[in-house]
Amino acid sequence: MDAIVNDALRYGKSNVVDGPNVNPTSFYNLLQAAQQPLYEGCSKNSELSAVMRLLSIKSEHNMSKRCFNGVLHLMQETTPTPNHIPDNFNAVKKKVKELGLDYKSIHCCRNGCLLYYKQDKHLKSCKFCGFDRFKWGNGRGKNSPAIKMHYMPLIPRLQRLYASKTSAEHMVWHKYHVTQTGKLTYPSDVEAWRHFDRTFKLFAAEPRNVRLGLCADGFNPYSNAARSYSVWPIVICVYNLPPHLCMTRRFLSSVITQPNNSKNKINVFLQPLIGELKTLWNEGVDTYDIHAKQTFKMKATLMGTVNDFPAYGMLSGWSKHGALSCPVCQDQIRGSYLEHGCKMS
Repeated sequence: MDAIVNDALRYGKSNVVDGPNVNPTSFYNLLQAAQQPLYEGCSKNSELSAVMRLLSIKSEHNMSKRCFNGVLHLMQETTPTPNHIPDNFNAVKKKVKELGLDYKSIHCCRNGCLLYYKQDKHLKSCKFCGFDRFKWGNGRGKNSPAIKMHYMPLIPRLQRLYASKTSAEHMVWHKYHVTQTGKLTYPSDVEAWRHFDRTFKLFAAEPRNVRLGLCADGFNPYSNAARSYSVWPIVICVYNLPPHLCMTRRFLSSVITQPNNSKNKINVFLQPLIGELKTLWNEGVDTYDIHAKQTFKMKATLMGTVNDFPAYGMLSGWSKHGALSCPVCQDQIRGSYLEHGCKMS
């Protein structure tokens, strides 16, 4: 727990060149929670470790909020007093939120026309289709959004990779690993990677700049036989890391939920991610490298995407139907219509 707190909110000097500038109050509160026994005489679990395990159990077993609160109340009744068991689920979330890596709930148009985000966040209805933003009159005195998506900001998660001692030293592996002659063992061995380095020399000169991959696909969580629904998880992979860490250090960027398939409107839901990618490419962000013990301007680029062919068409905007459905061949090959199959071949 101490290591987690130190990686998350390492307190340094106020000068950004010498160390990260964070709020020391949050750091000391979390450090106290990591060292505070759950109750007097408890040597196995601290307040923070108990909270983390409870959240893990809730996630693994799909526990409802009401059930989670019931477990907390039982723990309070059966544990010696005084104790440091949270009162409810909201108190647990508040405690863990201090670790950083928060997520945002963004309201969406039910038809996927826009996000109520940035300049449109104060709108009450969609400026394209006119549908209301909220479900009015639910009888509980509070209007809930018709549709919302969950977005996990990219920049803090990349900065956390350099704040943790377990990952910071590996973020330059792609630059210095030994290439085996005649073998492709990693994306950095291929000609496309080298071509990128030759084209953008300033970016390639800093090996700590981040190379990313985006993986996305949609599925129906209720199976094909049930009612229509579409969930799109967007997963980010970091290609700076060695193979044994590349897949274990990946993280979820967005969860897009819609009553129907998003189809060609998927770009609307990717706006927050695209905005951060533009910032990382154009300006960069100040990031503290715990391994080198210095702050540098971190930039990032999206090297490629991993999708099946239908998802590739949605993300790229290329029509995957008709005579020109192949994005590689384009008009170099002629499609023909199958009279009896009623499809293009």
